[in-house]
Amino acid sequence: LYQAPDGSWRLFFEFARDGASRIGMARAAEVGTCWTQMDEMVPIREDSWDNWHLSPGPIVILPGRDPVMFYNGATNDARWRIGWVSFDRDCGRITDRGVEPMLVPPPTSDRAATDIAFAASAILQEDQTIHLYYSLEDRKLSRAVVRAYD
Repeated sequence: LYQAPDGSWRLFFEFARDGASRIGMARAAEVGTCWTQMDEMVPIREDSWDNWHLSPGPIVILPGRDPVMFYNGATNDARWRIGWVSFDRDCGRITDRGVEPMLVPPPTSDRAATDIAFAASAILQEDQTIHLYYSLEDRKLSRAVVRAYD
């Protein structure tokens, strides 16, 4: 859930299309009123680590910067990674997106083992670092400290 500068709201959600998860967005003038579904917000990238499944994660807003969503992306064999995407302040368009995943699970000795890193929540600290909480293998809670830079 994100409040735009004009006071309206954006709700990011996961939905299914063509057998895969996607990131959608809806807009409402006020919380508690009707939501209007918008277009798919974050497209898959055909030849990339996020070419099949996409799932929204937490949004963080650093002062003077565009909002950033940490999102979960995967290949069709469910190798989940965590990436980031930034939007303009109205969430009408993408302003930047990481080429590579920012968090990858540690390698496993068995290729058939669960291979998942999944963003859960984020907290902006007073020093402007972001504490990103995520799970590994759907069972181990972890935290990464993220710092924005130009």
